[in-house]
Amino acid sequence: MKKLFLIVIAITTFFGCKDSSPVKDRFFGGGYPTSHYITNYIVMEKIIVDNNDGVLCIKVSGQDFCTLWPEDEEEGLYFADLYNDNSYEGVVSGFTNIALAYPLDKITISCNKDFDANHPSGEPLDDIAQLKYFSYYQFLENGYQRFSESRDCIAYSKNFDSINAEITKLVKAEFIPYLSGQGDIAKIYFASQPEKAGEYTFTLEITTNGETFSTEFTHTFE
Repeated sequence: MKKLFLIVIAITTFFGCKDSSPVKDRFFGGGYPTSHYITNYIVMEKIIVDNNDGVLCIKVSGQDFCTLWPEDEEEGLYFADLYNDNSYEGVVSGFTNIALAYPLDKITISCNKDFDANHPSGEPLDDIAQLKYFSYYQFLENGYQRFSESRDCIAYSKNFDSINAEITKLVKAEFIPYLSGQGDIAKIYFASQPEKAGEYTFTLEITTNGETFSTEFTHTFE
């Protein structure tokens, strides 16, 4: 028991909790009793696309506002109020239920080569590019009612040209491990293959909260 207590103290100290923080006193059974289900809100500052064994994963980094720590109380609770996440009755583990603070207003992708006859170089591929992501929003809207025994998110698969702020609220971000600094928010798929095999360079742009972030990446089609 003494060993477990020391581990808990080490963890809270490592993540920057002050000695006088009441968060340590609330630690219970592997988590924290809280009225906020979302533990962390990420305000996007940078995006990259990682090619993970042929799967294109969008990763984000940015400012992190936690609803558990008093240091982040003003910003974290602002987002909890924004999404009406103030009446959860349960225990959450730190750094687990992480979401984008703002929805995606727009996402667009283009290529440095002719993709096919309908998509010449530099033109948007938004009608054939698909975004697959998870969202906590409906879970909160339904009063924290799970969709199955373990599911607190809904999976979406949408063409880029149909993406808007209404359907991308509280997009789930997965940071594994949390201190990696970059979290997966979505995967990119194409409804059709290019006419010619080979390596293509893509430009991805995401607009959120009035700012547009862009990145370039390559992908090889066999």
